[in-house]
This record gives sequence, structure tokens and C-alpha cells, in this order.
Amino acid sequence: MLRLKWLTLIAVVLVATVAVFAGDSAKSHDHHKCELSTQDCLDKMAGKMKGSGWIGVELDMDEDTGVATVKRVFPGSPAEGAGIQPNDILYALNGVRIIKDNYDALDKARKDWKPGQTVTYTIQRDGRDHQVTMTLAPWPADILAKYIGEHMLEHANGGEIAQNTKK
Repeated sequence: MLRLKWLTLIAVVLVATVAVFAGDSAKSHDHHKCELSTQDCLDKMAGKMKGSGWIGVELDMDEDTGVATVKRVFPGSPAEGAGIQPNDILYALNGVRIIKDNYDALDKARKDWKPGQTVTYTIQRDGRDHQVTMTLAPWPADILAKYIGEHMLEHANGGEIAQNTKK
């Protein structure tokens, strides 16, 4: 579940270009293990995310359909400023529907996003569509550290740290 949240955040936000979101190009949406060494992954994630745009949401993704439901909106984030609320469904991003079949197109569209760029989401709330526009912000250092740390714990839980020390 943590990996799904991480991938979702990067995919939608990536905004890390990470690929959302995320997770980075070293991962795909089929949830396979990150294949980079722990240090290489850390360096790549930090480099990409530090320069990428951020909207400030955590999402729950339906694993079958890929539908993204807002779980949390970070205070002071572009998403909060645009009026996005928990339980909103992110329906489309710049006109591209947010569903599993469109992940590659969404990742490609977000690849070069930087802070200061404007994006438009179509959200569904209470059965109605709403368009919200926001300007991407830089990743706050504490949130960036949290998500990178969580991903690094996945490496540790997979035994990769011990493996890397033998190289």
C-alpha cells in the first residue's frame, strides 16, 4: 500500500516527473521492485523531485481502474489554494483522463513540469465536475524528505542495503 501511495503521488504530482509521482522512471505502475541500488535511487529521486513541481495531495488509487481519490491536501499547497478537498476524485489532468490506461500519457505530459507552471485538473465532487487551475510549487523540504525516506525504507525492507554493502 505504501508503494502504491508513493507511485500515485509521483505519478499525479510528477510532478516529480515522478514520474509522478512518482514513482520515478525506475518504477512502473505495475508495482515491481525498484531496480536501482539504494544510493542510486536516493540520488535520482532527490535530483528529480527537488527540481520538479508539487501540487500537495496524497491519493488513494483504485488498483483496478487507476482512479485517483484525494486522501489528504497539504496545508498551504497549490491544491489547497485551488480548492481541492479530501474525497475529491482527480478525473482529468490537462484534459487527459486519469485512469490506469492513460498512465503512460500522463507521465509523459508531466515529465518536464517545473515549479511555476500552471496545470488544470478536472475534479469530481458530489457527482459534479469542476475545473481547478493551480501553479506548481517546489517540493517543501520536509515533505520531500518524508517521501524519499519512505521509499528508502522499502529498499531496506527488501534487504537491498545489505546487498549494497557487499559491492
